[in-house]
Amino acid sequence: MKNHTANRTSSQSFLTFAVLIALLVVGFSNEAVAQSQNDGSIYSRFGLGLRQSFSSSKNQAMGGGGYALNSNQYLNTSNPAAYSDQYLTRFSGGLTYESITASATGAESGRLASGSLSGINFGFPIKAAQTGIGLSFAPYTRVNYRVDVEDQLNSDPDSDIATPVRTSFKGNGGLQSLSAGIGHRYNSNLHVGASIDVIFGILEDFQQTLFNSASFTDRSVVSSTRLSGVSGVLGFRYVVPNMPSDQGLVVAGTFHLPTTLKGTRTRALVNSVDRDTLGTSTDGTVKLPLGFGLGLAYQPVPKWTIVGDLDFENWSALESDFNFAGFDATGSPNTSNRIRVSAGAEFWPAARRPFASWSSRIAYRLGLYTEQSYISPDPNEKIRTIGVTGGLSLPSLIPGTTIDFNIDVGQRGTTSNGLIQDRYIRFGLNLNFGERWFERPPLG
Repeated sequence: MKNHTANRTSSQSFLTFAVLIALLVVGFSNEAVAQSQNDGSIYSRFGLGLRQSFSSSKNQAMGGGGYALNSNQYLNTSNPAAYSDQYLTRFSGGLTYESITASATGAESGRLASGSLSGINFGFPIKAAQTGIGLSFAPYTRVNYRVDVEDQLNSDPDSDIATPVRTSFKGNGGLQSLSAGIGHRYNSNLHVGASIDVIFGILEDFQQTLFNSASFTDRSVVSSTRLSGVSGVLGFRYVVPNMPSDQGLVVAGTFHLPTTLKGTRTRALVNSVDRDTLGTSTDGTVKLPLGFGLGLAYQPVPKWTIVGDLDFENWSALESDFNFAGFDATGSPNTSNRIRVSAGAEFWPAARRPFASWSSRIAYRLGLYTEQSYISPDPNEKIRTIGVTGGLSLPSLIPGTTIDFNIDVGQRGTTSNGLIQDRYIRFGLNLNFGERWFERPPLG
């Protein structure tokens, strides 16, 4: 009987891993397709790209915050101090599909769509509910845009004949974050943690000029910037003592260390015949600023969890040897501090009842957020984003494993001063797997 149970558990685990691997393979494929199509927000053209963050599907559905949430059911990578809560080995991954409607004054709206990998998380306890390890891979910034500009070129001043010309601006790539951290429960109230983050990636920008005439040669200029560096995060979670029965309050915070990314930029001139390099490769650095996060989590009753979070990143102090769209290394950059505020709630009827009915074990989540971007195409306009999130967490037949569906509806930017406004909707599919590993089986 024991062998039959063990074999069934192993089969379930194998099936779960097979599904998760297939999910991630599709995610990488979709991300590659999305980057080749450049179907994303025009605001990803500026600076180092649109800032990204993914810590868990639970956090994302509750407004994208969650510094004070624990890691009992999900590996919460937003705060390394949360790794101390683990008593199961956890592996999770997710995909995101995004549809954007871009609007501008005096122009027709355009619709863009792309799919991408949200992130991959893996964690395990060294000592259950006291010390744990967390590993994660997720985008730090994303670049995926495409803009076409139609014009006329009059090459002969004595003639009124003009040649149509189209200039296409495209970009793809971005920075990725590979993180490894440890969390420890110092006492019954205080949890502390730290992580090392390797940030790396390639930012590619293309400018292609196409002439509707055999008298001119189509040309493309390709700029590729490769960056890499190491950063770190310090975090804490404090469980407020002496709360009323069945209530809980947690205060948490993180500090993101400033770091310097080393980089190399190359430029190439491409035509239909060959590819020539323009000049030599240029070496330089990009100094990412410090940041911090603060969070609260409150449980008035076990079924309800309410969170609130604040993120601050000092991008006004950004330094770079390279110029980027919207950032002039020798002039006045259009950078400002990135500020993000979010709040959310979760209703989980089966809290503290592991053997409740399947429908009672479904978790319902809702959240909202607002964000001020770190860079703008116009120094007189701040690019702001506001959005609403939601999600469902469905239990599976395998204990500790859930399938999560998330949605994020929002608006970014403005149509003032010739800018573009994005209205977007994102759908997320995430698999969260949890099981006891690294335990010696009993003899007999």
